[in-house]
Amino acid sequence: MKMNFTNPFALFLAALVWSAPDQSVSLAAEERLVSPDGTLAIIVSDEGGLNYRVVLDHQTIITHSQLGLEFQNGARLGPDDTLVKTAKSHHDGDWENRLGQRRKIRDHWNQMQLTFRQADAKTCRWGLVVRAYDDGVAFRYELPEASGLGCFVLTNELTEFHFAADDRCWYGEYSQCAENHYPEGKLSTIPPGRESILPLLVKTPDAFVAVAEADLLDWAGMSIKGTLSPNIVVSLKGRWDGKGLVDATTPRVSPWRVLMIGRKPADLESSDLIANLATPNRLTNLSWVKPGACAWDPWWTGTNLFDPEHSGLFARGTTEADKQYIDLAAEMGWPYQLIDWFWYTNMTSYDHSLNSQPNPALADFTRSVPAIDVPELVRYGQSKNVRLFIWAHSLDIKTFGIERSMAWFARLGLAGVKIDFINSQSQEAVAWCQQVLEAAARHHLMIDFHGMYKPTGLARTYPNFITQEGVLGNEYNKLAGNQCTPLHTITLPFTRELLGPMDFTPGGFLNRRPVDFKITVPAEVMGTRARQLAMTVVYFSPWLVLCDSPNNYRNQPGSEFLHDLPTVWDETRVLEADVAKSIVIARRSGDRWYLAAMNGDDAAALPMSLNFLGKGRWTMRSFADQPGCSDYQAVVESKQTVDGSANLNLNLCPSGGFVAVLERVY
Repeated sequence: MKMNFTNPFALFLAALVWSAPDQSVSLAAEERLVSPDGTLAIIVSDEGGLNYRVVLDHQTIITHSQLGLEFQNGARLGPDDTLVKTAKSHHDGDWENRLGQRRKIRDHWNQMQLTFRQADAKTCRWGLVVRAYDDGVAFRYELPEASGLGCFVLTNELTEFHFAADDRCWYGEYSQCAENHYPEGKLSTIPPGRESILPLLVKTPDAFVAVAEADLLDWAGMSIKGTLSPNIVVSLKGRWDGKGLVDATTPRVSPWRVLMIGRKPADLESSDLIANLATPNRLTNLSWVKPGACAWDPWWTGTNLFDPEHSGLFARGTTEADKQYIDLAAEMGWPYQLIDWFWYTNMTSYDHSLNSQPNPALADFTRSVPAIDVPELVRYGQSKNVRLFIWAHSLDIKTFGIERSMAWFARLGLAGVKIDFINSQSQEAVAWCQQVLEAAARHHLMIDFHGMYKPTGLARTYPNFITQEGVLGNEYNKLAGNQCTPLHTITLPFTRELLGPMDFTPGGFLNRRPVDFKITVPAEVMGTRARQLAMTVVYFSPWLVLCDSPNNYRNQPGSEFLHDLPTVWDETRVLEADVAKSIVIARRSGDRWYLAAMNGDDAAALPMSLNFLGKGRWTMRSFADQPGCSDYQAVVESKQTVDGSANLNLNLCPSGGFVAVLERVY
C-alpha cells in the first residue's frame, strides 16, 4: 500500500483551483509575486520555456531558470504548457517552537498559485505554488488528479538555479550521508558529474543566497550539480528498486525548492524559512519530548575506563564504565546518557546501510553483549534522574521490524534511539524515516538519525525527531586526520546549520593547535577549549551530546560552563557573522543570556555590543582564550557587571573561542 503524504490545506486550495472555470491567460505580461516588505520578487515567465527569476532591490539575483518535471510515460510538464489561472493569497501568523532557536516564529508570506494546462492536452492540469517571504522565496510542483498522471514515475526534474554571475560560493562535497566539507569556489567550479550536498551558499553582489529544500515527505531528496557555469541544476536521488526517482500517485506535491536570501550572513543565520515551509506538527501529546544535554559513552574518546587494554577506535564500554558516564551526567545536570554501538548481538557491520541485504546472522536487540547490562543501566540511570538513549543500526531496525523495535526499546524504559547508517535520501529512505518517527511517537521515543541526509524541516512535522547528524562532526577527529578543521567548523554555521538541528557532538577537552593535532586515543580536537565550549551554543541541537569523558571533564578549566546547559532557546540574536571567518551569537533561555564566539584559522578581534540586554544590570561570567595562545587547553575565567551600553572586545586565538553567561542583577 503506497502512503500518500500531502498537506491537507494545500490540497484544499488546489481543489478550489482545479474546479475553477478555465480562463486561459498569457504569460506575456509575466506573473510576479512580491515579498511582504516589497523588496524581493519572484517572476514566472514563459519566455524561452517556463522559467522564473528572482529580484532583490531591483537587482537580478537569479536570472531565467527553467522549471518542469518529466515522467516515465513521456509526460513533460513545464516547457510548453499554458497558464490558465492565477490565484494569490496572503498569510501573517506565528507559531510556537519550544524545541527551537526562538520560541515564537513569525510565518509571513505572499503566495501565488499558478495552474497550467499541459501542452496538447486540454483537460490535464498541474500547478506551481510560489511563496515570497522577506527572507527568501520558495516554489513547489503540485500534481492533482486533474493532471491525468494517476500512478506516476518521476524520471527527471528540470529545475535550475541560474545565478546572474559566476559568484563566489560554498558548496557541499558529495557524501551519501551529508558528512561533507563546504569548499569555497566559483559557481562554475561546482563539479557537474556528482551530486553536491545542500545547502549551496552564494555571495552575490547584493545578497547572500542559500539554495535548499524544505518539506521533504515521501519524495526523493534533492542535491545539485554544476554545469561549469553559473547555472546550477537539480539532481534527485534514484530509487533503490530502479523505478525512477519518485513512484507515487496523484494528488501529490513536491518538496519546496528554496532560496534563503539575506543582505548579510547574519540575516541567513536568523532565518526560520526551512521550518516555516515544513508541514506543521503531526503529533498531539508532546509532554514526553524533552530536550537536554547528554553524556556519551566511551566510544568517542576511545578509552575504556575499566579495561585500558581494550581501548581504541571501537572501544565498547562495560556496564560499570557506562555508569561512570551516568554519574557524570547527573553531576553536570544533563538529563541523558547515550549507549553507543556494539551493545547487542549480531550487530550489522558499519559498512552496510539501510538499502543493504539483511545480516544473515540476524541482529537481536533483546540480547545484549555480555559486557553491557541495559536493564541495569536503565535502572541505575533512573536512580540518578538520568534517562538513556541507545544506538541501533538502521538495517537491523528494518530487519527486526520498526514497530517491534520501538516497542522493545520503550519496554526497556529508554528515552530515545540513535539510528545510524541510513546513508541515502532516496524516496524509500525518506519514507522509512517517516515511518520510524511515527512508530517512535506511538511509543513515546525520541529519535536521533545519524548517517542521515540534510535537514528539510522534518523536525517541525515530527517533534520527536529531536536532532540529527548529516554533518561532518567531532567524530572525525578520531576517524580521519585533518577533516574537522577550524575552517570546516567555522564554515558550518553558514552552510549546514542554516537547515536545522545538528548533532555535531562538541565538547572535546583535549585541545590542540591544528599543527599539533594527531589522531590518538583518547581523541583530540583542533582549536582552543573556549572554542569547543562556544560550539555548544553556536551549533543548535535540542538533544546535545557532549563528547568527552568523565576524566577529561571533572575539575577541568571551563567545565563549569557546561553545568545545566540549555539546549533550546527563547530568543536568538546573531551579533556578528563573517562567512568561514567568525561568528558571534547570543541566545536567551529564560532570564539568562548565553554569548558565544568562534573563529577560523586566523586570530580575531571582535567588537560586540551588549545592547540586546536592554535595561538593567547583569553579571557576566566569561570563559576566554589564554592571552598569548601558548596553551590551547587553558581557559581564562572572569566575572564582571555589565549593562546594555557595554561594548566588549573579544580577542580570539587562531581557531579560538569565547563564551559567557549573563544573569540579571536588577
